[in-house]
Amino acid sequence: MSYPLVKRVSNRLFGDMLRMMLSEQIYFDLTLEEGRTLSRNFTALAYDWRRADIIYLSPVGGDVEFSAVVAQDGVHVETADGGHLLSWDDVTELAERLAVE
Repeated sequence: MSYPLVKRVSNRLFGDMLRMMLSEQIYFDLTLEEGRTLSRNFTALAYDWRRADIIYLSPVGGDVEFSAVVAQDGVHVETADGGHLLSWDDVTELAERLAVE
């Protein structure tokens, strides 16, 4: 399986959701609206990475918050298992997938 990826999952309380997977162990469950919001953020940052220093989202349907530092080389996602770098190609791909899924 190639990462990052986005797939639809079902939640008994929230219905259809998006699972943004950065690796087999690192994923974030997002409502459809949270996915669209993160997509817009990623798109803006891919266009001009200096627009923000950090990205933070506390998804309502998941147990894990999304927290990342924006830098010239990409988006550095902070996880309980350490950092995970999303290249700008990864960010652009996730923006597209979160917008259409």
